[in-house]
Amino acid sequence: MRGSITFKFSSDIDDYRVRTLREGDLESSDLEAIIAVLDEEIRLKRLIASGEIVPTAADPTGIGQFHVCWSN
Repeated sequence: MRGSITFKFSSDIDDYRVRTLREGDLESSDLEAIIAVLDEEIRLKRLIASGEIVPTAADPTGIGQFHVCWSN
């Protein structure tokens, strides 16, 4: 990666609009990694909204439960 990308997300969980600001050059592998992170974040937020994952003091973001859920 010889550049950077900044994202601004909509606050609505069902609204996938993302504003991007790019600086420099990004390679296709960079974009694939970014997409994977965004996809994981969207799925995590949906699982929290549906109550399937409940953040706890030990796992305040719910990401630990998310990884266990998707590894099974």
